[in-house]
Amino acid sequence: MEIVRNQTLYKCSYCNRRKLTKRGCIQHENNYCSSPNSPHKIRMEKERIEKQSKCKHARKETIYSYIPGECVKQPDHDLCIDCNKILG
Repeated sequence: MEIVRNQTLYKCSYCNRRKLTKRGCIQHENNYCSSPNSPHKIRMEKERIEKQSKCKHARKETIYSYIPGECVKQPDHDLCIDCNKILG
C-alpha cells in the first residue's frame, strides 16, 4: 500500500487503484484486487488447483464449438461440472 502525497488517498500496490481509507485499501488488496500478483488472486488459484486435484471428474459436460466456415457445431472438449477442469 502506498500513500499518495499531498492527498488523503491510499493506492493499491498491485493495481494502483485509489482508495479513500487505509482500511478500504487493505481490504481491496486482500479480497478484491484483480491483479495476477495480488494475494487474492494467488489464494484463489491455489484453491482452484487443490479442488481440481481432489475431484474425481464423475460429472462431465461436452462443450461444442463451431466448425470454421460452417454454421454447424462439433464436440470440442469435455468439462467437469464440479471443478471446471477441461478434460481432453
